[in-house]
Amino acid sequence: MRRRIIFGVMIILVLISAARLVRMRKAQLMGQGVRSVATVPVATGQVSLGDYSAEQVCYGVITSDRQAVVRSRVGGEVSHILAYEGDQVSQGDPLLELDGTSAEPMANRAVISTAVSNLQRSVEGIRRTRANLKATWENDLMLRENDAISQQQVEISENRYEEVGVQWAALRSELAAQKAQLALFTVLAPFDGVVGEVSVQQGDVAAPMQPLFQIEDSSPCKVVATVSSRDLPRMELGAAVTLVSDGQFQQAQISRIHPSLGRTGTGSVEVFVDQPPFGLSLGSSVEVRLAVDVLPRVLMVPANAVLESVNISRVHVIEGDTVRVVPVKVLATSAEIMAVEGELSPKEQLVVGSDSLLMRLANGVHVSPRGDVR
Repeated sequence: MRRRIIFGVMIILVLISAARLVRMRKAQLMGQGVRSVATVPVATGQVSLGDYSAEQVCYGVITSDRQAVVRSRVGGEVSHILAYEGDQVSQGDPLLELDGTSAEPMANRAVISTAVSNLQRSVEGIRRTRANLKATWENDLMLRENDAISQQQVEISENRYEEVGVQWAALRSELAAQKAQLALFTVLAPFDGVVGEVSVQQGDVAAPMQPLFQIEDSSPCKVVATVSSRDLPRMELGAAVTLVSDGQFQQAQISRIHPSLGRTGTGSVEVFVDQPPFGLSLGSSVEVRLAVDVLPRVLMVPANAVLESVNISRVHVIEGDTVRVVPVKVLATSAEIMAVEGELSPKEQLVVGSDSLLMRLANGVHVSPRGDVR
């Protein structure tokens, strides 16, 4: 009987101790509270539906569509260079002067210039003489009408006037010829443009028909871009082109396509513009963005929303505060946008970020689109 009492007391003590332990654990849990599930702060991008046009980025050089090689028409020493590379010139502007050669007196600028000066004085002198003879002849005609002089005297004055007129015409013809010869020693710009190259220096002796200058017309001009032969088949005449320089943009179109020659593996496209873009000079380089891979009515997502892999690519759709992984097929890519196929809807929000961030995400992972960690 006594043993039963002791055993019953021990059971009661154990139950009391267990109850106390349960109350203490509950109190500890109540004091600590429930810990929240950690979330990943993320930036977001949006799914869109539209016409996708990928861009092939390359670089082009602004060049003239009209060029001319200016040559010397006579031989001689280069005495003055009046225009240099990059200079803007107008039609008829002097570019260079030659002095001719001392070995050929009549092919020397100084000799011909002296002859022109002498002829100009002679032409002016005979012009005045002819004017005086004309006045004399006209006066003799009046005197003849009044029978003051004979007809023979009138004819003499007329003949003198006509003879001087023939001499005057001959001198003027000779003067024009000498001026034309002198003009050969001054090289002129054939049209408005920019000096692209100067092939001689002051003191050089130029031979007849030797190239002296290259002149380029800056309006209109063209941008010539080198393109891989792999990309050429995706380009068409009239396709959209965006020219870019220092944050400035200009829209244009492909004007010509030149396929690759030989084994170079490259071709070129030409883009015609009215003026050098962005006020740049001929020979400057600009970024050329060529439209390729045009896909109508396709889903587009930010390029940094797609986690690409060998087997399957995926994006992460934000639903409330969790993500849903959606497999996608990449149709075309550019630096900023990808065209894809998959179970997506326009305006759905996607997680965007680095590959390391996207690799941490899976179905049901909690995210914070606002970037705050709870």
